[in-house]
Amino acid sequence: MAPSSIPSEVRDVCKNFVSKHSEFYMEVVPDLLSHDGDWKDSNEVLLEVTIGILNTLNDSWENPAFGSEFVGSLNEGTYVTNVIVPVIQAILMNLPFGKSSFISTSERQSTASADRKGKGQLGRRPDIMFVIKFGDRVFELMYTECSRLICSEKKKNDDKIKLWQEANDGMYWVRKGRKPNIDEFRIISLQVAGDILHLNVLIRDEGNFHRYCRLRSVKIPVQLEDSDVISKFVEALLIMRNIIIVNISQLYHAPISRSERRMEDSLTVDFE
Repeated sequence: MAPSSIPSEVRDVCKNFVSKHSEFYMEVVPDLLSHDGDWKDSNEVLLEVTIGILNTLNDSWENPAFGSEFVGSLNEGTYVTNVIVPVIQAILMNLPFGKSSFISTSERQSTASADRKGKGQLGRRPDIMFVIKFGDRVFELMYTECSRLICSEKKKNDDKIKLWQEANDGMYWVRKGRKPNIDEFRIISLQVAGDILHLNVLIRDEGNFHRYCRLRSVKIPVQLEDSDVISKFVEALLIMRNIIIVNISQLYHAPISRSERRMEDSLTVDFE
């Protein structure tokens, strides 16, 4: 026979959880931020996010699939699902405009890529994207391509080229809809190449040239590692989070592009 009811303490925990969730998702208008070398989160939030990252690493360390006996035969899907996606979810927790953003992990077709290729053409399908919506337009702020834990040089090079293309598509799409400050807005590309994470950004500079920069290359601590390796991995992820926070603020405050404004005007009907 099943118990008649759950303990009152369990009910209270559920009630508090719903209450805190509702409070968090009250959208707050972000200030206009820039890449000035400062963390945009408080130390308290940075610590909370770090603990979330470490918890995901702990799960992989305790998973037999990532032990020396099985790691050689591990497929990409298991690696991505159990390590990469949880880490990305942890680093992007509690961002501004949480209700308007999501992480796509199902090789969703890139809207930016499809638009760039032209009507009727299929867009590229990144392994993972971070997507946010402002008004009627969806922007893709981060692209990720992943490999198996043990991968070939060809796969690494192919993903490197693909990410560069996706980042260019993303920047083109952003500026087609809005005009964030030049040299402040960055499209992020993450390459998971075996057990190495490459953090790259695409920037449009004052001369309207695209610059593709590698900010960090760090080891992914799939198994228990020295604390220095862990710290560098966490630092790279926190830098990525910092960039996305600035990007969100830049997008929110950016003026609408002329082409988008013309489209809005053409769809406006005045009634007298």
